[in-house]
Amino acid sequence: MGMRGTVVSRQAWRRWGVVLAVVAVLCSVPIVLNVWPARAAALDPQTLRQRMLTADRPYQGFAQSAGLLPLPSLPNLEQVTDLVSTTNDMRVWYAARDRWRVDILDGATERDTYRTPEASYVWDSGDTTLTEIFGEQPIRLPTAADLTPPELVRRILSLAREDRVEPLAGRRVAGVAAAGLRIVPATADTTVDHVDVWADPDSGLPVQAEVTAKGGQRPVFRTRFLELRLTTPDAAVVTPPAHHPGMQHRTTDAADVLGLINRRRPAVLPAELAGAPRRDAFAGLTATGVYGTGLARFVVAALPGRFGGEAYDRIETFGTTVDVPSGDAAMIGTGLLTVLVVRADRTYLVAGLVQPALMRRVAADLSGAVA
Repeated sequence: MGMRGTVVSRQAWRRWGVVLAVVAVLCSVPIVLNVWPARAAALDPQTLRQRMLTADRPYQGFAQSAGLLPLPSLPNLEQVTDLVSTTNDMRVWYAARDRWRVDILDGATERDTYRTPEASYVWDSGDTTLTEIFGEQPIRLPTAADLTPPELVRRILSLAREDRVEPLAGRRVAGVAAAGLRIVPATADTTVDHVDVWADPDSGLPVQAEVTAKGGQRPVFRTRFLELRLTTPDAAVVTPPAHHPGMQHRTTDAADVLGLINRRRPAVLPAELAGAPRRDAFAGLTATGVYGTGLARFVVAALPGRFGGEAYDRIETFGTTVDVPSGDAAMIGTGLLTVLVVRADRTYLVAGLVQPALMRRVAADLSGAVA
């Protein structure tokens, strides 16, 4: 009886062994396709850069961003710090610049962002709330939708127009034989060593981007498509959900925390910080500003009372203090993103892909800023 059981067991294992081997081969096909050398068209880096900047073809797919930046959660900015320190899974449908949808997948819940010609919408399945947002935001906080490969690469290339680009070997990404290029910053003030990007050579649609910090061997931030179809999504997919019983519906103007800061306690920021000129000219938003050039740009916001105090305490706890002529300053660096808080006549929050040495000069200038 025991001998028969052993023979049957061996025969069963042989049969299942064949099945498992076939399954293993089938499952490995997508992996092999993605690591197999891509025979992308050889493109001049400048030509590829221009195609990526102007790319506007429909697509749909699944993308993932992953950040390794050890940032603490800041008061009222938790969603922003999570973007660069965690992994975000995104379903993306893009029909046009004014008609798209990005779903952020978080366990059993979703947070869906829709863009239509009339307005933007945010659907939160957790509390069944649809928020309708009218108007444009000249300055706003980043969202996960900004981290899809096409959107992030477009923003990086817009900032790095004067930086050097170099050819990069092609790579197969989500089934696309993508052409690559490397962006090398021209300024030493940025923490970025280089940015590698890959795109569909025909349309210029970016499919992957990797940011490597100075002194690093591996990317500290990556966004890429895991699945991609270069087809137009159905109109129903990019249409916000219709109102139904049990749904909460809210309507608001395009104001976020930066606009609220400006209204609570208006401030006039200096025309120059650490030798870097103020770049923006947004009417009515004097409490926020963008300084510098290329990838060495940094954002400054004058924070109101309690909000500013909480931000300073958090940065001081997890970072280091900075000597300034007057007031207090604290800074935290991740190797890529540097965040500074200065407490002088008011509290200033500064963030950018810039060297700590530059931030110390910014802290010295802000500590003597006039209200």
